[in-house]
Amino acid sequence: MDERLGVFVAWLLANKGKVIGMGLGILLGSLTIKYGLVKAIFVLLCLLIGYVVGARLDERGGARDFLEDIFPSGRR
Repeated sequence: MDERLGVFVAWLLANKGKVIGMGLGILLGSLTIKYGLVKAIFVLLCLLIGYVVGARLDERGGARDFLEDIFPSGRR
């Protein structure tokens, strides 16, 4: 394995939430472009939202903690 590829894979693993979020943003943006909204702005918005969600997942450590921040259970 090339050293650059190893560094890239290590970066992907360290930032998996951001990568997944960006992938979901691209998917949603692509579907929207196919069906025709304000294309460029929507894709950028989806990428930004995906990045922010992925970054918060990386910070919080998992989807469960992230969702509990958004929707508190009220059982405290």
